[in-house]
Amino acid sequence: MLDKPPHEIENIKLSRQGLDRLDWVRERMPILQQLKTDFAKSKPFAGKRIGICLHVEAKTGIWLETLIAGGAEIAIAGSPGTTQDEVAAVLVKEYGVQVFTKRSESFEQHLEYVARVLSTGPDLIADNGADIHMLALTDADYAAQKSNIIGATEETTTGAFRLREDTDKHTFPTIVINDTRAKRIIENRYGVGQSVVDAIMRCSNLLIGGKKVTVVGYGYCGQGVARDLRGLGAHVTVVDIDPLTRLEAHIEGYTTSELENALPSADIVITLTGRPGAISREHLTLLKDGVVLCNAGHFETEIDLPALRESSGQAKQIMPNIEKFILDNGKAVYLLAKGNLVNLAGGDGNPIEVMDLGLALQSLSLAYLAKNSDTLAVGPQTVPREIENDVANRTLAAWT
Repeated sequence: MLDKPPHEIENIKLSRQGLDRLDWVRERMPILQQLKTDFAKSKPFAGKRIGICLHVEAKTGIWLETLIAGGAEIAIAGSPGTTQDEVAAVLVKEYGVQVFTKRSESFEQHLEYVARVLSTGPDLIADNGADIHMLALTDADYAAQKSNIIGATEETTTGAFRLREDTDKHTFPTIVINDTRAKRIIENRYGVGQSVVDAIMRCSNLLIGGKKVTVVGYGYCGQGVARDLRGLGAHVTVVDIDPLTRLEAHIEGYTTSELENALPSADIVITLTGRPGAISREHLTLLKDGVVLCNAGHFETEIDLPALRESSGQAKQIMPNIEKFILDNGKAVYLLAKGNLVNLAGGDGNPIEVMDLGLALQSLSLAYLAKNSDTLAVGPQTVPREIENDVANRTLAAWT
């Protein structure tokens, strides 16, 4: 049997376009450029392989440059609908990264690509949604690979939930980037807020002012999206299962409601819960005729897409990022970006400067793990305060 190739991407010939994207982004990520210089001298990842699951786009490419400068060998998987194929190509051709992702991949293929990354035997993992973690920690077939891992990071709200609620079989320390104030406030509230609203406008060309929008989930990401929507004149209703969070939204001036009461009048519905099943089969019948439905949480499973397809038959692709479904009750539902993360699948993701901060947190946390993992407790834990303060100071200096 032939060995599998060391990468699986859409088209290596797209690398020239990828270089152009990286050039634009690199000039606007000064913190990572500082760390790249530092890492080139200190080599914190010398002799180590890092397995990564993260959206493969231009900002990620600049991050990988930083890790490679620090001596790392890298294998990376992306996420359905969010991969920039030209960036994947340049990472393979110019940097020798083992890349397993395509923009067209299904969720099932994504999980296969995650397994390919884990099979490379990483010493460190940098996760986004805890996909590598769950495979390593719960699948006996990867016991050997798990034993190699000395530490990990996890980027997202969704991944933090999974690590803290879905398994107790931790065997290595995981630093949760999403625990930091810097990540929650700067990246989630301001970055996600801007990028989600931008993507909805790019996909649909709709006027936001005057629209009734239901935001499902009022964590830091939901707060940012609601704020930016209201700034454009939308009438925003917030839905959240936590009463104190609903109270906060009420004090902020938003209408709050149970989901069942909010859906029938909503022109746009956005999920940002970090959990599966936010919009279920039962909720579909409550949607307004002509509603625009999108997901800005981590996984497509926040919306019951199988139920949507079963209750409507074949979807009609009416624009590059819009599918039209006619439900059994005759109502039309317009799904953006196939239910994938709308800000990345339908746009360019969080602003460059915001990701400079977020990926600096990742870089320094991985370097900390490479040096100190044997002194840390196993399981999820917060970013060391000195790292967060360092990144905050670097960011303030870069932005002022």
